[in-house]
Formats: sequence, structure tokens, C-alpha cells
Amino acid sequence: MNTFRLIIASPDGNKFDGEALKLDVRGVEGELAVMAGHIPFVTSLVPSPCTVWLDYDNKKTARLDGGLLTVDGNTATLLSGSFEFDE
Repeated sequence: MNTFRLIIASPDGNKFDGEALKLDVRGVEGELAVMAGHIPFVTSLVPSPCTVWLDYDNKKTARLDGGLLTVDGNTATLLSGSFEFDE
């Protein structure tokens, strides 16, 4: 199982900083998924649900109000003005 480092940050501080299997979000051009080995890119995100897959059986869902996603090397960074995991 290949993972990548995922950092999710908002003005309230880091919401997540750890290993993830997959990240599902909605960019300005549609749905996208980030996995280990993804090509580098930067995109704007729109308000939408977000899913962080920790492994094949364990996921965390959240709501974000838009933001910016960067992928570089084996690290993805999601910056959002508001990000809250569902409990």
C-alpha cells in the first residue's frame, strides 16, 4: 500500500498531517483524486465534501469551503479557509 504525506491546514491550524492512501476533492475543473506518485500540480478547490482515505477500509470525511491544493513529490498540501472533519 503506497501512501503519501498529506497536510491539511486552515487559519485555525493544521487539521491533518500524516500519511494517506488517497485524497478525494473537487477542483475548479471537477472531481479529482490524489494518490502516491501523483504528478506535481496546483489547483483551486471549490466548496465541497472531501474524503481522506487512511487505508482501504478507513476514511475520514470533511467539508471544505474551497482553497488551494498543491502536490509536489510525495506530499500534498491542502489550504482552506474552513475545514472540518465529520465526527
